[in-house]
Amino acid sequence: HLSEERIDAEYFTYVIEELYKEFGLPIWITEFDWNRKGAVTDPDYMIQAEQLEEFYTLMFSLEAIEGIMMWGFIKDHGSLVDQNIKPNAAGEAYLRLYHDDWRTNSSTNLNNVENTQTMIRGFRGNYELKISSGGTRTNEVFTFSLDEDMEIMCKQSENGWKCNQ
Repeated sequence: HLSEERIDAEYFTYVIEELYKEFGLPIWITEFDWNRKGAVTDPDYMIQAEQLEEFYTLMFSLEAIEGIMMWGFIKDHGSLVDQNIKPNAAGEAYLRLYHDDWRTNSSTNLNNVENTQTMIRGFRGNYELKISSGGTRTNEVFTFSLDEDMEIMCKQSENGWKCNQ
């Protein structure tokens, strides 16, 4: 639980890294309820949005953080939605992080690439690789999990596409 003060990135980084060094266990962020007592007047939730974005971006960047779980999206102070359950500025910031900034959606055209290789930077997680050839998407869907740097090789044969890790 956080007070109404601005988030101190240096302090949080230090605390998380020290906990990780001491115990070696993955850390989950399970709540973000900045301004929970309503001490800061923030009628348009812009300050809340800024604090949420800064805190979650920092937590997402730290090696020790295994994941972030959001709950408590509607409450008296620090809500992510308005009275009609529509996202306010803080809710929009959370949605943008979750659906845009922290997603890997990539498409690469290899038709005009000399060696037909491509590199994609992705976040840890589960992926589906779909291949289109000649404007037609193949029926094959290749699934894999990304936990560290990896290379996937795909080749087309008479029987379709084959990918290996």
